[in-house]
Amino acid sequence: MLFLAEILRTIAIVVLIFSASFYFRHLERIKKQRKQTKTELTHAIIIQTAFGLLVISLFISIVSRW
Repeated sequence: MLFLAEILRTIAIVVLIFSASFYFRHLERIKKQRKQTKTELTHAIIIQTAFGLLVISLFISIVSRW
């Protein structure tokens, strides 16, 4: 049962990463066409921060296994 929960959590993380990536690309295209609204700018900052935190957490988990 625990194994199934891990698989579902991993799938959810992958789906969230892909959807955030596509939305971030969409925001970048909008930025080239017109000025972003405050909400769009906030979303872009939150997505960038989340990706940074994900990279840091993956790095920590890799280093801790050594």
